[in-house]
Amino acid sequence: MARITLSDGQSRFLFWLIVVIFGVAIALLSWNIYLKFQLRNVKVEIVEIKPVELKIPEEIEASISVTPPPTPLLVGFEEFDYEKLRDEMADFVSEDQVVSSFVVKKEDALRIIRRSGLPYLISPVSTDTYSVVLLGEFEDFSQVAQRSLYGVFVITTLSESISKELAYDLRVAGYPSYVYAFQKLDKKYYSVVVGAFPTRNLALEYFEKLNWDDIMKRIGTNSPGYAGGLISP
Repeated sequence: MARITLSDGQSRFLFWLIVVIFGVAIALLSWNIYLKFQLRNVKVEIVEIKPVELKIPEEIEASISVTPPPTPLLVGFEEFDYEKLRDEMADFVSEDQVVSSFVVKKEDALRIIRRSGLPYLISPVSTDTYSVVLLGEFEDFSQVAQRSLYGVFVITTLSESISKELAYDLRVAGYPSYVYAFQKLDKKYYSVVVGAFPTRNLALEYFEKLNWDDIMKRIGTNSPGYAGGLISP
């Protein structure tokens, strides 16, 4: 086998090449060790940065103020229910009470009651017409209020509690009943009244429509009542 020999120049070149390579390796190894030593003293904190939330309004508010619709229009969302209105009406009226009486269609009856916010009495006049008597002063834009109150007197007693019980029994039976209190001489009387109207004629018409046999049986009387005035201007 032939033997390979190097000249002096080649030997020196190979020697210095090995020295350089070895030196570079030592330098890289030292630098790596230095970096690891430095990283041991570094405290790493992870900070979470939340993205910026942009609030975009769904609707742009108009700078022009909008006036809410008048109260009468709001009544359109409520359906007229005579039985419900009758059950919620006032159950007591005194002789010095100021009243505002109207005869209107059922839609206007509901509107007047809700718009006024006053205690009231309500009675049927015809199929779609009702008498509304507000206990207090109120003026409607559709007509002038009358200041009188007429009804059908059923029975009069000296006992407030008895009159209230009888009026309650009649209302449960479907009659628009209430108690009317008045002074005569030195005594105070309490009348059970059915119906509330601005005129005596309307009260008389209502008197003729009442089932007096049923009323007398419930009240315990032997004769029908009469139509009369409670309050006059």
